[in-house]
Amino acid sequence: MHGFIKSSGGSRQSARAHFRHGQRMAAVRALTAAHLYLDSPWSLQKAAESCGSNVAYVRAAIALVRSENQTLINTVIRGFVPILTAAKQVQQLGQLIAAYRSATVPDRIAFAKVVGPTTLFDTMLAPAVESETVAF
Repeated sequence: MHGFIKSSGGSRQSARAHFRHGQRMAAVRALTAAHLYLDSPWSLQKAAESCGSNVAYVRAAIALVRSENQTLINTVIRGFVPILTAAKQVQQLGQLIAAYRSATVPDRIAFAKVVGPTTLFDTMLAPAVESETVAF
């Protein structure tokens, strides 16, 4: 029964029906609804219904979009990672990025003073630079 999903009606449906052009269609619909929700005055419910998705998947897609992690989004679209699992991984990161992007310059300066420049450098900047460095 490899490659088939048994439905309640006794007939079998191919697992490939969940994919089109190598993309998991539920994830594509949820991501489309997430962009629609974020870029328009539509409600979450209306965006989800309009794209043939559901609110839980669209919330997960919103977390992915806000994380700005295109590699993870592509992995979800290709079906290697479930959308709800991926969203759980980046939920906090997405919130942090959104807060940073919406903060004013005085807010960012105040944050740096509270956290401290040494902590910012040692815990954020140095590890980020090290991860981008290519060893020869």
